[in-house]
Amino acid sequence: MRILRIVACPVVALAALFLSAGSALGYESRLEVKVETWTSADGRAYVGVQAAAEWAVPAAETSVADTTYYSRWELMGITQPYQRHYWVWVYRTADDERVNVTSPVTLFTSERQPGIGIRPEASGDLSLYLDVAVDPVSGPARSERTVSGELTAGWVDAVGGVISAYVIPDSVQVEGWTVDFGDGTVETFPPGASDPESLSVEHRYEAAGSFDAVVTARVSGEAYAAFFAPGGVPVERVIAWTLDITNSATGISALPIEYLLPVVEVGASPSGVLADGSLLAPPPDGLAALWWPRGLLCELFARATIVTEGSMRSGGITIGGSVTKLVAYRYLPGVNDASAPTAPGEYGPDDSIRIQWDTPLPGQGSYSVRLVLELETTYDDGTVRSSEVEGEVQVTVIYSAVGGG
Repeated sequence: MRILRIVACPVVALAALFLSAGSALGYESRLEVKVETWTSADGRAYVGVQAAAEWAVPAAETSVADTTYYSRWELMGITQPYQRHYWVWVYRTADDERVNVTSPVTLFTSERQPGIGIRPEASGDLSLYLDVAVDPVSGPARSERTVSGELTAGWVDAVGGVISAYVIPDSVQVEGWTVDFGDGTVETFPPGASDPESLSVEHRYEAAGSFDAVVTARVSGEAYAAFFAPGGVPVERVIAWTLDITNSATGISALPIEYLLPVVEVGASPSGVLADGSLLAPPPDGLAALWWPRGLLCELFARATIVTEGSMRSGGITIGGSVTKLVAYRYLPGVNDASAPTAPGEYGPDDSIRIQWDTPLPGQGSYSVRLVLELETTYDDGTVRSSEVEGEVQVTVIYSAVGGG
C-alpha cells in the first residue's frame, strides 16, 4: 500500500487532563486539557485538543494559526482497522513549556471523526477490496494466461478510513491499473470505458518458473477535511487525494521447457567439370547417394538434410519451433585419388572436399564419404543447442565414355 499524506484524522476522546495550582509550571488553578468535537455547517464532526477552552493547534499547523497552545500527536498504533491510537502532548506557545507534564491525552481516531489539522502518514491496507486472479494458474511455458483484478463492494467506503477524511463518493474514480507480472514485465493500463473498476489482460510467461502477479489500482477523488484558519478557528475544506490499492496472485507456474533436437541426415552436393566440358554447380539440397564419373575431380560440399526441425515442448504441448544450420563438419579418412586431396579434418560449412575416384576399368565402384556434421539449433525463445550427426554419403563411380579410361 502506498503511503499517503493527508489532512484529516478521526478522533474519539477517552481522557481529559487537569493540572492543579501546585504544579511547577504555575498555571491557573485548574488548566483543563481535553478532546473537543467541532461540527461543520453541513453536520460533519471533527475532533481536536483544547487547553483552557482554546484549540491547541497541531504543531504542523502553527505556521498558519497563531494560538496560545499547540499540540504534538504521537501515533502509538492501530488498534482496529482504520482506528488509530494517539498520545497528545500540549505546549504553551509563548515558551514551549509542556502543559500536561505527567501524562498525555490518550485518544483514538476513526473515519467517523477525522482530526482537525492532523496530517498522518496513512498506511491502511485495502488489499481485501481488490480481487486478483490468474487463469490458468499452472500451464505450459509461453502459454497465454488471463490476469484479472476487480475492486469489490465497499471499497469506496473503506477509502475514508485509510485517508481519515469524509470521502465524496461521486468524486471517486479509477485513474488506471498497473500489473507487475513477476517475470520482469510491468505494464500500465487505462481504466475500461464500460467497467473501470475491473481489469483483464493477457500475458505469456516465456520462461519456466514460479511467479507472483501484483495488480495495483490507482484511485483518486475528493474529500471533506478540517483545518485551522489563521485565527485558530476550525474550517472545512475539500481536498484532493490519490491512493494505490494493491493485491497479488501467487504461485503462478510455468512448466519446464523441453528442447527437442532436430532429425538430420548427412548429405552432400557434388560440383565439377564433367567429361563433356560442362560445369555442374552444387545443388542446394544434399544427396544421401550420388553418381560421379571415374577419374574426374569433384568438389564435394557437406549438407545437412533436415528431416524434422527441432521443437519446444512444455506440459506435453508443442510451444515453439527452431531453425537448424550447419556450422562445421569433420571429414573422416576414406578413399581419395585426387591430386592434392583434401585431408581428413574439420572444415567450415562452405568449404568443399577435393576428391576423386579412379575406379579400374571396366565397370563401376562404390565408395562412402564419411562425415560428422556439427549443427547449431536456435529455438523460438532464443535458446541455442549444439549437436552432431555422423553419417555416410554413398558414391557410385561410373565409367565416362566421353572422358575415356
